[in-house]
Amino acid sequence: MSDEIYFEGDPATDSARRHLERVLKEPERRRWPWYLAMFAGGTAFAIWHFQKRRRNGTNSSEDGTGQARPAS
Repeated sequence: MSDEIYFEGDPATDSARRHLERVLKEPERRRWPWYLAMFAGGTAFAIWHFQKRRRNGTNSSEDGTGQARPAS
């Protein structure tokens, strides 16, 4: 008997069908951990950025050269 004869269908097609059946039967994965991770990362970046600005002494009274403008 030939190795190329399949009585129940093509194994590659059957394998793909069984895989899709397994995927569709699985419960939907939760997405909130990703949202929480993005929020935490954004918050950490914002805190780091504002602390860096505070340490460097940058504020609205500077003209961009690193020296404070004289008071008028």
